[in-house]
Amino acid sequence: MSERHVGVNLLWLRPGEVGGSESYIRRILRALANHNTDTWLHLYGTAAAISAVRPQDAWVEEYITAAASLPPRRRIVVERTWLRSVVADPVEMLHHPGGTVPFVKDLPALVTMHDLQPLHDPGNFSATKRRYLAKAIPASLDRAEVITTPSDWVRQDVIDKFGVSPDRVHTVSAFAEVRDLAEPTTPSPRLEQILSRGPVFFFPAMTLRHKNHTMLFEAFRRATQHDADLQLVCVGAVGRDHDELVALAEQTSPAIHMLGHVSRDDLDALYVRSEALVFPSTYEGFGLPIIEAQHGELPVISSNATALSEVAGDSAILLDPDDIDGWAEAMVNRLSPTDRAKHVAAGRQNAARYSPEETAKQQRRAYDAAIG
Repeated sequence: MSERHVGVNLLWLRPGEVGGSESYIRRILRALANHNTDTWLHLYGTAAAISAVRPQDAWVEEYITAAASLPPRRRIVVERTWLRSVVADPVEMLHHPGGTVPFVKDLPALVTMHDLQPLHDPGNFSATKRRYLAKAIPASLDRAEVITTPSDWVRQDVIDKFGVSPDRVHTVSAFAEVRDLAEPTTPSPRLEQILSRGPVFFFPAMTLRHKNHTMLFEAFRRATQHDADLQLVCVGAVGRDHDELVALAEQTSPAIHMLGHVSRDDLDALYVRSEALVFPSTYEGFGLPIIEAQHGELPVISSNATALSEVAGDSAILLDPDDIDGWAEAMVNRLSPTDRAKHVAAGRQNAARYSPEETAKQQRRAYDAAIG
């Protein structure tokens, strides 16, 4: 296997604001650094972006723009000027994980298309962004030698929507971060108080409309009519619908807890002590929380929409994302110890399909195809 020098355009990345795509590229870079020493990484972005995803203890060449942050319009300008000026030998190709491809010299380009949500569910995006992406997405797919997607579902969606040759589209999946949850965790007093009140269902998601908090809140309200001790804990970064969803949670039930960003100890405690992870999202290009939960031996109740059934396999309880009564029933009829053990074992086996080694192999194969 020959040496590859790959430039990675991180100018799109605003840490804490772009949701799962940040976690995805962090895992891709870590996998390449730890399991594929023949790929040399050259990272281009702001200091904050590079710091957020840079693999630890790995060789990377960093190129940091003077801009402290890059809102979308500014990012487009910097890609067309600064990025174009700094890319040089020995970089052989550019990877654009942000979903669009600027023209930068005559290097081969690889674009990661996380999903086609702007085309399927345009109401989640401003009119300006919809107009931009309606042009930028097909142009980027044409410009890129190779396209990577996080799931086979997105891969097929790209092929069907744009008529792209299947040979150009490669699936490169993410993987669960390995954590030792055998040691006792010490949650914050706030979380400990919630955990002590009754069975907890755990929902990690950015506060965005398509994550389907609204349906889940109503299902949980109905569930508490049968079991008043139930608790629902929602964690994750602040999204554009945050204020609306926090207000709705307060109106729906005092047992719904919107905790926002939590510490590593609190997150580990939720994986260890919750009844199940609930993930009712209506649109996902992958569904990383599912395999994170299964790796942590937590049963999963998930929507069957988009890529989620592919990622969960037959190891989760899969429900229609609009089935309010079905979700309520799943929370009321909690798993028996025997059934829980079966779900945990199946989940652990499913999560093992997604490993850093496999991710590195898939991504390196895509780089080779782009350069070749």
